[in-house]
Amino acid sequence: MKILLTLFLILSGSLQFSANQPDADVATETEVEEVVMNFFEAMRESDSAGMQSILTVDATLQTVAISEQESTVLNKTDIQSFLSSVGESVPGALDEQITSFTAHVDGKLSTAWMEYRFYYDGEFSHCGVNTMNLIHTETGWKIFSIVDTRRQEPC
Repeated sequence: MKILLTLFLILSGSLQFSANQPDADVATETEVEEVVMNFFEAMRESDSAGMQSILTVDATLQTVAISEQESTVLNKTDIQSFLSSVGESVPGALDEQITSFTAHVDGKLSTAWMEYRFYYDGEFSHCGVNTMNLIHTETGWKIFSIVDTRRQEPC
């Protein structure tokens, strides 16, 4: 009986300790969302340097697409070429509107999933899903991988 009572006291003390701790994952998910939204805001502003500051040095950009043979392919885009094209665009021309956002965090790793609608010069271009993988560094959350899908319908 003493053993059961001791176990109960240890367990209840552990539960009380964890109940009094701040929900770190919620705060971290909010931080991840802020970084992702800052990335798209920099894109709207044609601020490629701002976008670069949110990426790791070796970040990747890929698109899941359907080939002419109707098979699924993963197209890689050179991230520096992408950033250059953003920097050369007219501010406001590139508008990726996030319509839903979910982030999952485990320690220093996060995966964000978001649905989006993309507009070029105010005209609808395409929609799809972005996934971003982020790592927490000494300077905060950084995106190290972006993968998207693109389609015209259904959105």
